[in-house]
Amino acid sequence: MFSMDPLYYCPVFHYTMSGRRFEQLLRCFSCSSGQAVDPRDKLNKISPLLNILLINFRFTYYPSEDVSLDESLLLFRGRLSFRHYIKGKRARYGIKFYSLCTTDGYVLNLQIYSRKSKEAKGLSKLETLVTSLMELYLDRGHHIFTDNFYNSVALSKKLLKKKTHTTGTLRSDRRNNPKATLKLKKREHKWQRCGKVYV
Repeated sequence: MFSMDPLYYCPVFHYTMSGRRFEQLLRCFSCSSGQAVDPRDKLNKISPLLNILLINFRFTYYPSEDVSLDESLLLFRGRLSFRHYIKGKRARYGIKFYSLCTTDGYVLNLQIYSRKSKEAKGLSKLETLVTSLMELYLDRGHHIFTDNFYNSVALSKKLLKKKTHTTGTLRSDRRNNPKATLKLKKREHKWQRCGKVYV
């Protein structure tokens, strides 16, 4: 944590305290006040800190038109009920979170995956996730870039009604896809228009 590596080195901390003092403070650091919390909320100990960070992220910077949505895995091998395993990632075990970022990588919003997610009325779980992350940026003409995990024709239509454009790859087996996409061969591309949405 208290690194002399040029990538992480910050002279302010080095001149303020020793590495040993930093480690002592880090051991005592807690995000929770110890007061009664909701035992059903798996993120109850870090939620207050996370909320403060997200408010400051949004207050500090407003994005340009283009934003990106993706998931990440924070390496964690300890015991945790919502620890996630993703086969193709370099860090296979960890805490999965979804983040909305600018094209430069600045985090605008994030949501930690804790296995329980609520569906909004008339939306699937993924559509609920995307709209909750984009909540402050809908109806403002933004353009969101996603991968095939999030993207669907239904989501694109719903976001377009909220003046938000989407671009991304599309899984061929998604429900409500045009029939032309169902029997595509590997590396084959087809273009089709579904109302105002191009597939």
